[in-house]
Amino acid sequence: MEPLKYPSSNARVLIIEDDEEMRSLLRDFFDAEGYQPEAVSNGYDAFGRLTKKPFDLVITDIRMPGLTGLDILPRIKKIQPEAAIIVITAFGTEEVRRKAFERGANAYLEKPIHFQELRDLIRDVIFAKEKRVGG
Repeated sequence: MEPLKYPSSNARVLIIEDDEEMRSLLRDFFDAEGYQPEAVSNGYDAFGRLTKKPFDLVITDIRMPGLTGLDILPRIKKIQPEAAIIVITAFGTEEVRRKAFERGANAYLEKPIHFQELRDLIRDVIFAKEKRVGG
C-alpha cells in the first residue's frame, strides 16, 4: 500500500494515547506515512505540545487517566481550531461517538485499528480541512 500523499511533507501529527504499545504503533504508522508524529501519554502533556507548536492532525484516545479524550476535545479546538481531530477508542458506544463529534472531533474510530481504515479517515479529514481553509 502506497503511503498517503499529504500536500505538505512536513505535516505534523500529535498522538495522545496512554497505552505505550498503541502509542508506538501509531507513531510508527504516521512516520511510515511521511508525517512528523509526536506522541504523548496524557492530556496534560498534549496541552504542553499544543501550546508550543501547530499540528495538522491530532489523534486522541478517549479513555486515559486524568483528562479523558472527551475532556480535552474542546480545549484542543480552542488552542488549535484548524487542527483535524480523530478520536479512537476501544470502548465505543453511540453516546461516546455523539459526544466526541459534539465536542469537536472530525472523525471517530473504534479499536482495534485497521490501518487502511485509519489511512482513509485521515485522507477524508485532511480533504475536508483543505476545503474549509480554501486549499
